[in-house]
Amino acid sequence: MAERKPPIYEDVVGSRNPHYITGTQRFYIDIRYSKHCYLHHHNFAELSFFFEGAGVETVNGFSHRLVPGTVSFVLPHQMHIIKGDSDRHLIKFCCMFDIQLLTDLVEDRWFSQKVYGVGTNTPSYAYFDEEEQARVKDVFTHLLEEYRQFDRPGRLQLIRTKLNEALLLFLRKSLSANADADSPAPVVGDKTRLLWPLLQYVQTHCGEKLNLKELADRFYTSVPYMSRFFKLHVGMGFVEYVHRLRIERAASMLLNTDMTVHDIAFDVGFDNSRTFSRVFREVKGKTATEYRLLALNKHGSELEEEIIR
Repeated sequence: MAERKPPIYEDVVGSRNPHYITGTQRFYIDIRYSKHCYLHHHNFAELSFFFEGAGVETVNGFSHRLVPGTVSFVLPHQMHIIKGDSDRHLIKFCCMFDIQLLTDLVEDRWFSQKVYGVGTNTPSYAYFDEEEQARVKDVFTHLLEEYRQFDRPGRLQLIRTKLNEALLLFLRKSLSANADADSPAPVVGDKTRLLWPLLQYVQTHCGEKLNLKELADRFYTSVPYMSRFFKLHVGMGFVEYVHRLRIERAASMLLNTDMTVHDIAFDVGFDNSRTFSRVFREVKGKTATEYRLLALNKHGSELEEEIIR
């Protein structure tokens, strides 16, 4: 079996040249073939619409089929990999951007909660039927057109509008099975403005040493306030949230690399492998080794079935 490499960190949006639309914030979109990629993560968000081919995408250890009409959304630093079916090349719109470009994240608490819950509380993908795909493809087509026209007045505003529309269509579809999908958005106060930069910082630095004192100092609040804020607006305590982020990344690395459990534990941010093992079992219901073996056995069975067919 070929050696599986550790996850790669990328910090380049699109091609090698930087793509800035506000001077500091990046945005890029293209149409590309996506047959196979390596396990990687990056410091920008990625929104994709697959309209030809088939394959499998894995985001933070959770896999889903890619078929025409699939939209997937990957938050900054979520580990992901795509494996296309050998006989059906994947073609997609690929939109990569700094998440600050989403204009309503600061004002709209519902929107920010749902966006930062993707991959943790809600799926990273949604399937659109043939009738719905026409609207989704139209949004991505307009995004690509505006991106290519550098001298159009209002270009930035229209890109932001279409980007928000694309993501809201994705969220609406992915949340359609949830009981709270149609619940009214909570009233937003000034204090919720802290939410999206806080979550962005935690997601970006969850592989490092993090504690409430550091977050409180960085965001100019007290430790008790930060603790209450996390439980109220994130729905879980700070430690639990960080542990979940780390375990999901660890699960992806267990499935897609040959790194030892010990090395993965330290790579995702745990101080010792004993704590990692305990938390992994609490979150996944099995040890890291069992998780990896079960996945390998399942993959082997699927290969045998494919050979028989």
